[in-house]
Amino acid sequence: MKSWMNLRSVEIFVAAVEEDTMSRAAERLGLTQSAVSQAIAALERAMGGQLIDRAVRPAKLTLLGTTFYKGASDLLGRVRELEQSVDLDLNKLLPLLRIGMVDSFAATVGPHLVKQLDTIAAQWSVMSGVNETSIRALMERRVDFMITSDNSHNQFDLIAIPIFEEPFFLVAPPTDAPEEKTAEELMMDMPLIRYSRSSFFGRQVDAYLRERALAPQHRYELDTSDAVLAMVSAGLGWTIATPLVVLKSMQSAGNLRCYPLNGAPLKRKLWLVAQHTENVDLIERIATAARQATIQHCVPRILRLAPWMQGQVGIPDSPY
Repeated sequence: MKSWMNLRSVEIFVAAVEEDTMSRAAERLGLTQSAVSQAIAALERAMGGQLIDRAVRPAKLTLLGTTFYKGASDLLGRVRELEQSVDLDLNKLLPLLRIGMVDSFAATVGPHLVKQLDTIAAQWSVMSGVNETSIRALMERRVDFMITSDNSHNQFDLIAIPIFEEPFFLVAPPTDAPEEKTAEELMMDMPLIRYSRSSFFGRQVDAYLRERALAPQHRYELDTSDAVLAMVSAGLGWTIATPLVVLKSMQSAGNLRCYPLNGAPLKRKLWLVAQHTENVDLIERIATAARQATIQHCVPRILRLAPWMQGQVGIPDSPY
């Protein structure tokens, strides 16, 4: 190996490319911006050419930089795979396991999943923000694994294992009326409480409304499911949700009414997504534990909430 080639320099360069700016790369790696700039400059001097064209804004990779980035990214992936393989083979704890989980899964299934897998890692980092559960977070290696409903994973060379499937349904304020309501009837009486359109969940609901040519009154848009369902519980409107979302928010949302959606079923599928460089046995172990935790701890609660969901929730292609 050439004297200027070391993994830390490679890691710094890859982080700078993935984060777009030196400052964000420095924050990600716990370094100063000056240290990041100096490391990249040292690489360029050693290689005898520019990796980044700083004359344009925003800065872009040169041809040399693009070639080096591809090899460097692959190298870091193989190093990560080697580290995990060695740790697993020696029956040691992983030093750190970083996993992104959609918020509703993290709050309802997450504790049971972590408890079941607690012995595989010395330290856990569980993230559930919108950015941390997007496929980009996995591609940029900000997380090692992800449980997400973001189906853009099929655009990349990633491993995706289906974990759970659940239907969307109507959620309305508490009422003594026994009859079921349709979306058309609800929108005549009150506005739709919307989810933030920056979320994959919110975009999926909006796509359903467009396909059904439904144009409910738009007054409220909130960025958390707890806030959305609390607004519904207060009688300010209705919404569309899934069982895990309602289970997560039941304490703050109160006694809500749940009605099936008319027409073709709209479902949300959750996937465990990982890079091909991750340890296959570890991926399977996490997927199995996630499925078991969901079926054991959440499906019974879902069926008590809405018995008509029998056969509509469970592992994809194998409904409970």
